Amino acid sequence: MERKFQIKGIVASGMVLQQNKINCVFGTAGAYEDIYMTFRGMTSITQADETGNWKIEFSPGQAGGPFNMLIKSEKENVTFNDVYVGEVWVNSGQSNAQLPMERMRFSYPEEFELPENPYIRMITIPISWTFHGERDYVENPVWQAASPSTIGQMSGTGYFFAKKLSQELNVPVGIINASQGGSPISAWMSKSSLQEMGANEYIHRLEIYEKDENIAAKQKELTENQTKWNAELWQNSKNPCDDKTWQSVKIPGFINEFDSAGLIWLKKEIELSSEQVKNFNNNKTWLWLGTIVDADTVFVNDTEVGSTAYSYPPRRYVVPQGILKEGKNTILMHVQKNSKFGKIRFYEEKPYCLFTENIYVNPVVCRNVEKKQVTLLPLDGELIDLSGEWQMQVDVKVRDCPPGMFFEWVPTALYNAMLAPCFNHAVAGVLWYQGESDAGHPSEYKNMLVKMINLWRKKFVYGSKKLPFVVMQLPNWSDGNYEDSTIIKMDWPYMRQAQADACEIAGNCGVAVTIDAGEWNDLHPEKKQTGGTRAALEALRLAYEKKFICASPRFNSVENKKNKIIVSFDLGNSSLCVAEVSGKEVNLEKTHKKGPVYGFCFLAEKKGKFTVVETKALLEDNQVIVDIPRNAGNLTELRYLWADNPATVNLYSQELLPAMPFKVDL
Repeated sequence: MERKFQIKGIVASGMVLQQNKINCVFGTAGAYEDIYMTFRGMTSITQADETGNWKIEFSPGQAGGPFNMLIKSEKENVTFNDVYVGEVWVNSGQSNAQLPMERMRFSYPEEFELPENPYIRMITIPISWTFHGERDYVENPVWQAASPSTIGQMSGTGYFFAKKLSQELNVPVGIINASQGGSPISAWMSKSSLQEMGANEYIHRLEIYEKDENIAAKQKELTENQTKWNAELWQNSKNPCDDKTWQSVKIPGFINEFDSAGLIWLKKEIELSSEQVKNFNNNKTWLWLGTIVDADTVFVNDTEVGSTAYSYPPRRYVVPQGILKEGKNTILMHVQKNSKFGKIRFYEEKPYCLFTENIYVNPVVCRNVEKKQVTLLPLDGELIDLSGEWQMQVDVKVRDCPPGMFFEWVPTALYNAMLAPCFNHAVAGVLWYQGESDAGHPSEYKNMLVKMINLWRKKFVYGSKKLPFVVMQLPNWSDGNYEDSTIIKMDWPYMRQAQADACEIAGNCGVAVTIDAGEWNDLHPEKKQTGGTRAALEALRLAYEKKFICASPRFNSVENKKNKIIVSFDLGNSSLCVAEVSGKEVNLEKTHKKGPVYGFCFLAEKKGKFTVVETKALLEDNQVIVDIPRNAGNLTELRYLWADNPATVNLYSQELLPAMPFKVDL
């Protein structure tokens, strides 16, 4: 059977080709059929082999565009227009690599007002999975330039990375966004690489789902279990009653009064004047309710205004005009909890308010970075704080929701389906933002990350042999438990160290430090401008030999001297500074060459018990001088920012890049 003419990979109109490298277009046609490609005035020709496979290797030349590319067989031809030549990077990982700009519309409203930028382009690989080897195509690939109509669908990390890179290099930058929320690193690795590591647990799980009948059986089981549970949940649900079953609760905070899976109602009543109603009806109105565990549907005056099916997204709902009225208005939340374990929680330091869009409301807790200047309220602006007392009523109590499953998280699933189609596209490097899902086993992760980097370097055959990797180090976060102080055992500090160590082992890798750019109460920090820009600085230093750009300060050595420990850092051509701290706020606009440094502590052993001992530290002459506490026992480790969520970060390079967390044996 003769194969039809087809162009594979991720080739499409609007794409970016890697400048000054050999590129490749490939596909299928009839056996021995001639294939022609014309680009920038040059024509290349090849012939399909006996099985119909063909490829054309070519150099697209220096950066520029837009251009047209014509590819034709003996019977068909295809033209790709709006093609640019520049720098191409892969952006991959889990949800923080994936998180679209639409989620950050309120953090970066100015970005949505910019005109189309043809120098920032992105292809978002559709979420898919397979256990039957490497795919070599994406169905209907779409490359888009950044514009008010497209930016919302773009990865925030990838967008800001491309924006900084394009500004500094003055060339088009294309991002291949292959990422998926919650994905473990094993999903982005090949079966052979896992076998070579002796990762038998991963191989065993994969081999189960290499059989289609097992996938079908599991899907049937999941669907039946979920359908049955949903029926139990909703068949007994009822509208709230206006009787004595309401009880007072505080929002934000924990809802301790409900210790089961099931549904509860939450109610808030507000009084509005005629002038307030007029202002709300003359402006777009938003209702913000933080984030909710696990799901919710929200009503205003008996009209549904929004619904969210899972925990993580911030609840930001539009209230249609005409819904609010003079006098009493009722906000009802129908909240679903999927397990008796844990509690329904409305996170502190999130905004809970009803407001008109002509008022700026900061959507996140801002510490250290990305502080926004708040303007005066307009005369027709309205903002009503909804925090404080609410009323709660139990609706339904049921058994725990049966466990679900994401097939795309199974080992090799995303590597085969989403990454492999990109292997023949020439790239300059990789931006990797992942690790949250693997934080429980940092030592294993370090080895897997090294293995994955080496694997990708082999598979991206039109990239350099030592393809540059920039790894986003995990930011500060504490699963909603606000902890300024360190504890003995945590996951994320060890994971950050594993990421740094893997980069050191693999070589030609950079670490973008974001220890000050997370949110203690949100797994998905919105400060992607900080993360993406810092990653771009690492790329410029690493891949483009911009020697004037220095990495974040990194621990170098310690010296014990007169009841003090002197800590030195690798600084390159930079120097250290400390930012002023007032309470829990860090002011990066006021920095000094000398002053107190927060975040240092010791691990001490006394009478067989280990404790964390806080201490004082001072920056002086580009070194940090740490006090040795008396009578603390045997000091075994010095630690810096060694916590899931070290809230006060104030040690920076002169370029305002934070010093990397570390611990060192004493």
